[in-house]
Amino acid sequence: MTDVKGAVDADNAVDDLGANIVAALSKSNIPPDEWTPEVLGPADQIHGGGLMQTQLHADLTTITPDMHLLDIGCGIGGPARYFAHAFGCRVTGIDLTEIYIDVARMLTEKINLASRVCFDCGDATDLPYDDASFDMAWALNVTMNIEDRVGFYRGVHRVLKPGAVFAISELGQGPNGDPYYPLPWARDPSYSFLVPPDEMRKMLEAAGFRVVHWVDEAARRLAAAENPPPPPPAIYTPLTIEITRGDDYPAKRANSGKSAKEGRLTNVMLVAEKL
Repeated sequence: MTDVKGAVDADNAVDDLGANIVAALSKSNIPPDEWTPEVLGPADQIHGGGLMQTQLHADLTTITPDMHLLDIGCGIGGPARYFAHAFGCRVTGIDLTEIYIDVARMLTEKINLASRVCFDCGDATDLPYDDASFDMAWALNVTMNIEDRVGFYRGVHRVLKPGAVFAISELGQGPNGDPYYPLPWARDPSYSFLVPPDEMRKMLEAAGFRVVHWVDEAARRLAAAENPPPPPPAIYTPLTIEITRGDDYPAKRANSGKSAKEGRLTNVMLVAEKL
C-alpha cells in the first residue's frame, strides 16, 4: 500500500520554496505591504482555477467578519489569506505537508495577517479540533488523495457548528476510463482515490450534509468560454504556479485537461450544509 503522506510530501518537495517566493518579489521591488491576493495568487492558490476560482466559490457562500473558517489542505495558505483579507474573518488552515505550513506561516506573518490566520500541520482525516468549532470549512482540490471519503466527511461534519457549510471543489472519476498520469495531485493511481460525482454526493449526504449548490465545472467553464466576462485589471506579479508546484506542473495540468476533455475526469464545485 502506498504511503500517501510520503508520496504527497515527495510531490510537494520544492527546495527553498519560501525563499524563492520572497526573492522573486524582492527582485521585482514588490514590498510585503503590496503582497495582495492578486500578487501572491499565481504561487499560493495552488488548486485548479487559482484565485479566480476561489472567488467564484466564495460567491456561493456568505462569509462575515465574526466567522471562523477551516481550510483543509490549505497548501501555502493562499485561500486562507484571501478569506481573511476579503471578509475580515478568522481562518485556520491545516495541511499534511510540513514545508507548506512553514511557508504559509512565513507569508502570513510578512503581510501582517497572523492575528487572524493560523496554520497547523496535520491529517485531514483526523482533524485535531473540538466538536462544533468552525462556522465554515473548505477543501479545494484536496479529497482526491483521501481514500476514506466517508470518514473524512464525518470528521468535517463533527468540527462544524450546526447549520455551517462545507465548500468543496473536487476532481472525480469520469465515465470514459482512467485519467492520464501524472496528475497535479498524484504521479500514479496508487494514491489517487477518485469517485464519480454521484457517489461523492451520496457519501456527503450519508455523513449528514445537504447539498445547496452543485456546479458542474466543465459546463460552467464551457459557458464562460463562449461568453467570457470582462477580463480583470492586469496586475503585475513575477510569481508562477511552477515556483510552488515544480517545473513538471504544466505536464500534469495538461494530463488533467486532456482527461477532462475525454470524459475521464469530472470537476465539481459545491456547497453543502451541515444538518
